Amino acid sequence: NRTAPEIKKARRMTDSAHTLKHPFRDAMASCAAGVHVITTDGESGRYGITMTAVTPVTDEPPTIMLCINRKSAIIPILQTNRDLCINTLSESQQDIAEHFAGLTGLSPEERFAYHIWNRGETGQLEVEGALAHLHGRIVSQHEIGTHFIFYVEINEIKNSGTHPPALLYFRRQFKSLE
Repeated sequence: NRTAPEIKKARRMTDSAHTLKHPFRDAMASCAAGVHVITTDGESGRYGITMTAVTPVTDEPPTIMLCINRKSAIIPILQTNRDLCINTLSESQQDIAEHFAGLTGLSPEERFAYHIWNRGETGQLEVEGALAHLHGRIVSQHEIGTHFIFYVEINEIKNSGTHPPALLYFRRQFKSLE
């Protein structure tokens, strides 16, 4: 059992976090981020989502961190499949980002029908024309607040031979570097 001062402190912390929620989101919306479509195909099926919360952690071994809302349908699929591909999108691929963000009304399966896909050596799906394909396997995960954090060790990398501008997300809108 907690004491009255402990309960009071916990309430203050909860109130403070709630008060900061919207200003925090607005501040994060001011941070431009690259747009990626994460795909997985395996025992739990095929699925993909658009993400901006994709961050390199270390280059030895190459590891990337993905932050995904715990309500996302991809969570249990990733936890079972474990293998995935991070597709870094170019500015000409905004339609792909919109499909996999659920902005177009397509079902998760229909989203795959509108684009050309290749498979990497790991068998994971690559969006044709993406700036980069980073294949990897989830090696660790934990939860914090509303999100799951997945650490993905990269085992295959394909970089585009061309250099079109990247697709960015800034102030809740898709943007280009140009």
